[in-house]
Amino acid sequence: MTSPHDLLIFHDSYRRLAARIHAIDPEICISLMDGSGQLSVDGRPIELAQTSATIGWANSDVFAWDRRGDYFRALLKSNTLRWVQSAAAGVDDPVFARLAAKDLVLTNSDAQAPAMADFVLGAVLDFFQEQARRRELQTAREWQRLTFTELADTSWLIVGYGHIGREIARRAHAFGAIVTGIRRQAQPDSFAQRVTTLEQLSTCLPHADVVVLCCGLNEVTRDLADSEFFSAMKPASLLINVGRGGLVDETALLAGLQLDRPRRAVLDVFQAEPLPHDNPLWHHPQVHLSAHTSAFGSGNARRGDELFLDNLARYVRGETLRNVVKAEDLRSV
Repeated sequence: MTSPHDLLIFHDSYRRLAARIHAIDPEICISLMDGSGQLSVDGRPIELAQTSATIGWANSDVFAWDRRGDYFRALLKSNTLRWVQSAAAGVDDPVFARLAAKDLVLTNSDAQAPAMADFVLGAVLDFFQEQARRRELQTAREWQRLTFTELADTSWLIVGYGHIGREIARRAHAFGAIVTGIRRQAQPDSFAQRVTTLEQLSTCLPHADVVVLCCGLNEVTRDLADSEFFSAMKPASLLINVGRGGLVDETALLAGLQLDRPRRAVLDVFQAEPLPHDNPLWHHPQVHLSAHTSAFGSGNARRGDELFLDNLARYVRGETLRNVVKAEDLRSV
């Protein structure tokens, strides 16, 4: 008997996981997309509009081959699609709302959370231990002892207390930091002294030595970090944005940096990507930036594979999937 499941999968992913996929469902049908964007079934090329996929996995291989447009067009053309697993944590891209309108199950990923939390922790340690100054002293052969701020003496505000925010809190909590999380609904958590809502942001900012933005981008959070936000920040504090570039009003940030609120901004995401060459953030002495790579940890792909395979097994058995995106997640924090 032929399986009712038809998986649209990228060729690299299938080569890597074919045995494990067929162990879960020996009769599963495979719709394969190659590096040119060509679809095939059983080695026979088909048009994007001919796909009968019931399952889609928009993973990192799709993006690595720059086939995002082709892959999502194929998903949107399928009239039989029932479940899509995304490799992304955020669902602010309009394509996800279009997929959700097809009355299917959409699941996102928490695979990147450990890598992004490590990235944040590294940036915080670099800031409080003045690693740049230590390297300068070494280059100049100057024997100078520097004191530094211990993380147990700091307060962290994590805006967006989902999978990523909680992994960040786990690390901060281990170092003894005081953690406040902000999420859509306030509820206790073992890694935070307090979890509250966005309505309390202005009262939390003046007490935070570290402010981490890792929430989604929507009509509520766009330009969340504006002039009022920076005015409320604690002097000499640290801002880290690993969420979305649209969370930060970059003009307001430049003004805030002049006032030492924050003292440093660590930015992995920007309003325009790639960041234009003439953008002043490139050469600002108080800005450390990276090219949207905070999730590029060594274990990210492996965790993404395991999440998909676990969800595939659940789907085949008719069980509840992990990380189901709710309708409100498509439009709010």
